[in-house]
Formats: sequence, structure tokens, C-alpha cells
Amino acid sequence: MTRVAIVCGYDLHTDLRDYVRRVAGVLDEEQCDALVLSGGRTSPTIDDSEAQAMTRALAEHLVGPHIVLEERAMTTLDNIVYARELAEQLFPVREYIVTCDRVHAAKVFALSAILLRRRFRVRSVARRVPWKVTLFEPVSLVVEVIAAIVPIFRTPLRRAAMKLKGLDAQSPRSVPRAAA
Repeated sequence: MTRVAIVCGYDLHTDLRDYVRRVAGVLDEEQCDALVLSGGRTSPTIDDSEAQAMTRALAEHLVGPHIVLEERAMTTLDNIVYARELAEQLFPVREYIVTCDRVHAAKVFALSAILLRRRFRVRSVARRVPWKVTLFEPVSLVVEVIAAIVPIFRTPLRRAAMKLKGLDAQSPRSVPRAAA
């Protein structure tokens, strides 16, 4: 059975590299068998996905576990849904370790409880977050929890997130590279 770490990605225009360095310390402690780096192409001006950017930042820190990129996620809910889907296709998962920043920790815990059930732990790290994100987080928590419980709301949530990030549904940055 496999211990899988899900690393939630964040905005490419912020301190993603610093965040990943902090997460690397947590991952070293957890000794996971596989990592799913989750984050899509969330910038209209940067061609990389969050998962690709995290891979480069982690390359100098981690050796050993299988690393899988999940490049569709636009929201925290997407991070967990798509990472779980990938992990369960590839591994006999025993436990998930979900990593995030402290501002998103309550939402990640709630979503993990709904989607991953009893097989998870959340580990959060410090990260500077814009005050707008901090203020919006309680609203985001409620909206994403509703979408986790009622899957019909996931597509409109994803579209809204893409619009907020300046992406349109037709953008090659908003879909996996193989489909672009």
C-alpha cells in the first residue's frame, strides 16, 4: 500500500518556489511513496502549470518518490479531486498526506474529509498570502465544500475560477498539454 502526498499548488505570480521549499521539509518528514503535484495553467501570461513550476522547485530537494503531475486543477477542490483520481489510477493508496498553506488549511481539511474520508492527514506550512485571498477564504471554503458535496456545482465553480484568473475555457493553458 502506498502513502501519497498531494501538494496543492498556488498562484504562479506569488512565492510558489518558497512555498515548495517549505513543503519539501514536510515531505521529507512524511516519507511518502509518491507525490502528486497538483495545479493547472492558472496564468494567462505564463505557459507553465503550477505542477510544472513545483517540479522544478522540488527537484533540488527530493529524491526517491514517484512524482506525478496533475495539471488540470484551477481550485483547491480540483487539486484534491484530480490528484485523488490520478493517485488511485496509479497506486494502491493507503493514506494521503495533503499539503497546503496555513490560510487554506481549514478548507483543505474539510474537502479532504469529504473526498478522501478517513485516509488523510493535512500538513500546512507558512506562506505569505495577499489579504484579499485571506478575506475571501471563508466564502471560498463554503462554496467549495458545497461543490464537493454536490458535484453538479464543480463545473460552474471551475469556470468562475478560470474567469477570476483571466483565463477563458478555450485557452490551451486551461487544459492538459496533451489535449491542447
